[in-house]
Amino acid sequence: MPSAPDDDKLLITVAEAARRLSIGRSHLYEYLLRGSLRSVRIGRSRRIASQDLQAFIDQLFEDTALTSPAAVAPLQIRPAKSVPKSPRRR
Repeated sequence: MPSAPDDDKLLITVAEAARRLSIGRSHLYEYLLRGSLRSVRIGRSRRIASQDLQAFIDQLFEDTALTSPAAVAPLQIRPAKSVPKSPRRR
């Protein structure tokens, strides 16, 4: 199966990374500022390594697996407390 032309790039732009993740550029910049996703600067341009983008995606899946309903103990549902009725004021 032939690979897409963009799959063999070592470094991709922020816009391309955002497009691949189906999120906005500003949302991607938030991940960059938090340090969740690594990037490099080449002159005035910012680029993201394809392997770093894949590692970021893998980390998202790991985080999701830790918080998925199957991984978390089932919630204990308690019966509602009965509230005594107060006399009506007139």
